[in-house]
Amino acid sequence: MRTPLKAAAAAALVLLLGSPLPAVLAPGAKLVPFALMDVDGRDTAVALEDGRLTVTVAGAAGGEAGAIKLRPAGVLIDFWATWCVPCRKSMPHMQRLHEDFGPAGRPEGGLLVLGIALDDAGGKVVRPFVQKLKLTYPMLADPPAGPVAAGAAATAKDMKRRYGVQEVPVVYLFDAAGTVVHAHVGATDEQAAALDRAVAALLEGAAR
Repeated sequence: MRTPLKAAAAAALVLLLGSPLPAVLAPGAKLVPFALMDVDGRDTAVALEDGRLTVTVAGAAGGEAGAIKLRPAGVLIDFWATWCVPCRKSMPHMQRLHEDFGPAGRPEGGLLVLGIALDDAGGKVVRPFVQKLKLTYPMLADPPAGPVAAGAAATAKDMKRRYGVQEVPVVYLFDAAGTVVHAHVGATDEQAAALDRAVAALLEGAAR
């Protein structure tokens, strides 16, 4: 016969295992710098330069050379995979945020939405998936072609480990100082609404 203490411990364990795992980077945590290649063959590096969130995009579709630097008001990182049903549910929301608040060619301001695909096959499977769904925000899936700064994550697997991703989708919103201002695991309507409020507050604060 179980003692009350053992029964309580077992119940707590069942509750824990049945609950969504939280994002490890809690609000207030700092950005882990990274560099990955998007499905169009562009290297995208995200880091802090002089205390400011800076995104460097090198190369372009069609083989054009060159690099541009962006200093968005915020960066939204969405960890996902092609086999993940909740991820597919959240993607129209990510696309809308990209269309409504994206930098749109401006070097300063706006919200940069980045998808981080965790499929083992990388861009080979991610590219047709993204094209089929007509998603236009950057999708990063493969190691970069160019050099990587010391200490930066350079594979989706390393990103998964260093950002504490144990299930998908996981969403992080960073402000211009590279600080997490919102994080969630899952794709509920309540989480989408909370993300919208966080984005609105972030962009409103940046405009002051």
